[in-house]
Amino acid sequence: MEISILISASVLCLQAFASLIPDHDPLKGREVTIPEWEVEVIPGGDKVVLRGTVEEVHAQLLERNPNWDTDFPPSAEDLSERDLSGEGFTPIEKRINFAGSKYFCNGRWPTTARARVVEGIAYLRRVGGKPRLRAGPGRCSRVSCSWNAAIYWCNDAKSTKTLQSFGSIADGAQYIINRCKTRVGGADYTAGQVFHKTNWNVIVRNENSGC
Repeated sequence: MEISILISASVLCLQAFASLIPDHDPLKGREVTIPEWEVEVIPGGDKVVLRGTVEEVHAQLLERNPNWDTDFPPSAEDLSERDLSGEGFTPIEKRINFAGSKYFCNGRWPTTARARVVEGIAYLRRVGGKPRLRAGPGRCSRVSCSWNAAIYWCNDAKSTKTLQSFGSIADGAQYIINRCKTRVGGADYTAGQVFHKTNWNVIVRNENSGC
């Protein structure tokens, strides 16, 4: 009975999310899933599985442990902006190498505030777990969304895709914002999509629905 309730709730969440996507949106028609995160609530404690964007999961962690931010402080690497082109980094420093990856700026994706994307990237580097998407192509998951700035990752493979960490998606988003930047009225805006050679991609965009 409990399993049935969980499955029904998941289906309803997906239907509700899909209904938020406008008809003219490039993501319309794709299956957009809600990500799951396996995280520690207290240092050394058991891991729990939470669902939602990284910002929503962060809020849930603070509800369970108001000291979570101090218990799990971000590292200097989490907060830094890196080129991620594959040049100038040792194997230890590199996470995912996007050197030579195909990418485009803006295009069908509306621009959003670059500073908000930087915040989303920092969150993605802090929270644990391994992102997983069922077989694609064209299956996506919105992992970060705040102040109309959204980060997605999509599976282009015909089999389930599992990444080593959500930091891998952050690397893709960082690659985009390092190369796609428009300055308007003293503020930087960004949008784009990068395609990793192992058949997955990352999208950075503005989003007005539920974000």
